[in-house]
Amino acid sequence: MDEWSPLAIEQSTSTIKPQTEGRSLDGFSPDASVLQAQFETEESHLSEVRQLHAEVLVTAGMLPETSLAQSEPSRALSWIVESINGRVNPDGLTIPLLGTTFDDVHLRFKTINDQTVVQLQVDDGDLPPLVKEIPLPESASGNLSAVFSDGRLHLRW
Repeated sequence: MDEWSPLAIEQSTSTIKPQTEGRSLDGFSPDASVLQAQFETEESHLSEVRQLHAEVLVTAGMLPETSLAQSEPSRALSWIVESINGRVNPDGLTIPLLGTTFDDVHLRFKTINDQTVVQLQVDDGDLPPLVKEIPLPESASGNLSAVFSDGRLHLRW
């Protein structure tokens, strides 16, 4: 199948209350020397550079380490979903689209060489739409469903 097929999105109107209990800021002011020592010993700045490099590639429409993404599609899925602040679940994924309406979200899918790819398009008034192609794992080809609830898009398979 070379053409995109529309994917129906169900609309749900559940209400979710944010959790505010159990949050405390006690003990949140560490000493500057402790922070400096922690920075020097962890060397996390190198991993941060790698992460930012991967984000730039994903934003530009490229997948980092393309050969690895072809051999392990789950990594490609996680890169794309994380680039739009989503979350990968065992049976699907969740993408926050807060501030958008149900009518602004469009989904299409196609199958290429036994791999399902979902195209997410979010319209934003006069600005160009956000378009992301999300490669799904092989288990998603059977029964793919989408629900838009409380500003979040839930794709399940």
